[in-house]
Amino acid sequence: MEDIAQEAGMSRAALYLHYRNKQDIFRSLVQGYFEQTEQRMQAVLSSGVKPKAALLAAFSAKLGPEMEALLNSAHGAELLDANFSAAGDIVATGEARLIAILADWLRREAEAKRITLAAGDGDAEALAATMIAALGGLKAPGVSFDGLRASAQRLALLFARGLKA
Repeated sequence: MEDIAQEAGMSRAALYLHYRNKQDIFRSLVQGYFEQTEQRMQAVLSSGVKPKAALLAAFSAKLGPEMEALLNSAHGAELLDANFSAAGDIVATGEARLIAILADWLRREAEAKRITLAAGDGDAEALAATMIAALGGLKAPGVSFDGLRASAQRLALLFARGLKA
């Protein structure tokens, strides 16, 4: 907590006025990550760009600067492992919101005949859940942010090809 307070430019006592412990700080950071990611994904999927560009941007939005800071941190792998034990409820809720945003976009694009949902048996929700799960599965111990970003781009292109109308 002393290190966190120092980095935040405050005293340890001041830090404890806002957070009970490191787990509380971590949960707050995870919540903030999902709020920011939701806003970024909403923005890129509402921008009217072509489906391939939209998926590339949406997957990039999911990674975001928070993930870059995490993966470039000396404790990034440890924090990713702690993710579900300390903030599993926040992760589940956040991922469900991202799936809903992506599913809504898939439905709109299919209705406009810019994509087909045939690869997902017409189920936008299931397809969106698969996309988010696949994107999350790219995070592995030892993977750099640049490596993760490159893998996410390949994954977005693969899904975009499968959605081609």
